[in-house]
Amino acid sequence: MFQELFHDLFIFVQETARAHPLWCFPIAAIIAFTESFVGISALIPGTVLLLTMGGVIEASHISIFPAITGAFLGSMAGDWICYAIGVKYHHKIIHLWPFRHFEAQLEKGLDFFRRWEVWAVFIGRFTGPFRSIVPLVAGMSEVKFWHFQIPNAAATAIWAVAIIAFPGLVMRAFHALSASLGMG
Repeated sequence: MFQELFHDLFIFVQETARAHPLWCFPIAAIIAFTESFVGISALIPGTVLLLTMGGVIEASHISIFPAITGAFLGSMAGDWICYAIGVKYHHKIIHLWPFRHFEAQLEKGLDFFRRWEVWAVFIGRFTGPFRSIVPLVAGMSEVKFWHFQIPNAAATAIWAVAIIAFPGLVMRAFHALSASLGMG
């Protein structure tokens, strides 16, 4: 069931990006939001969907800027909400499922964020499956608002450009190599 659902989701992203280039903005925003929101990110393959979108954009020769902007804003919105949840409910979250099973690791993470604030937030953006938990832990560890937002915005901008542009760069390199070898 999930495999069929994800397949349909990939087809939807591909076809919509090709047929309606301006829809790349809201689609990328929604996907990036789900990728950045703790809990939802485990259910939606956001990284793969954004990489797919980047490839479709390159193949269709449409502008990548709406998708990059959407990915940036969607991710920032998800991060900001998770940060706010962490700030408001920091003492209660540790005792909720599934976090209560990882209290010792979570405490170490909170200590790490308290010590390294800005760098923990910046580097956390690039930690794959832990990306969505970084804003929550930053809020729980009481990282100051601007000590969270500034490095998060900088890292999110780099991430958005990379995740949308990377497939296009790979496709261009493949086409260039194929052409130079006389294969394309």
